[in-house]
Amino acid sequence: MRTCVPYHLHSMLTLGVDTSESLGGVALYDEGRIAETRMMDTPLSHAECLFPLIETILEACEVDKSQVELVSINQGPGSFTGLRIGLAAMKGFCQSLDVPLIGVDGTHVYRHLVEEHQRVCVVLSSRRDLYYVRWFGGSRPKGPTAVMREAELIELLGQENRELVLVGSGAPRLAKQLRPWQHIRIADEASNQPSPLAVAQWGSRNYVADQLYSVEPLYVEPLLIGGKAV
Repeated sequence: MRTCVPYHLHSMLTLGVDTSESLGGVALYDEGRIAETRMMDTPLSHAECLFPLIETILEACEVDKSQVELVSINQGPGSFTGLRIGLAAMKGFCQSLDVPLIGVDGTHVYRHLVEEHQRVCVVLSSRRDLYYVRWFGGSRPKGPTAVMREAELIELLGQENRELVLVGSGAPRLAKQLRPWQHIRIADEASNQPSPLAVAQWGSRNYVADQLYSVEPLYVEPLLIGGKAV
């Protein structure tokens, strides 16, 4: 956690919000300088903790909520309940203050936490042994986000024959199974944690138009055959 920087009216101040996983958090970002990052202390406490956490971060940085110029939120994939709570709360926050809202795809956020690598696989924890998975070549996704079981994902990774970096909340869970393949590595611990700061940065850099009335959670469901996930 870096030192808070008093806010002055010189550039866009962005509030980043991430409620896509069990531990949510918020950040303030202004031209690459973090004013503050705060994560929730209790898992699955988005409904109770989100607004108090925002108030805490604003007070710590001596910022009034009326000075926030953009809200950037991780719209998924991730926890169904967490995404829904976060988006509903921030839509209300933005509407009451007349602040624009942008939703960002969490797979893009994680991918750019390992900017120097050309081949990246984003792996996010879902439920049970399921993962949200998306491959990137350079900065571009090679396809949509898929939901995979662990065995299926390990099998696909075993077919890789070039350097590949895994990043995301689900990546560390695969470390033991991936030991035989030296060309596949797990990103550093910090890059595999939810980052509301990265969400704020991505939103600030890619903001074009207010999405208050159009942004929706990015839900990705497993393929169902005979009523069962496959």
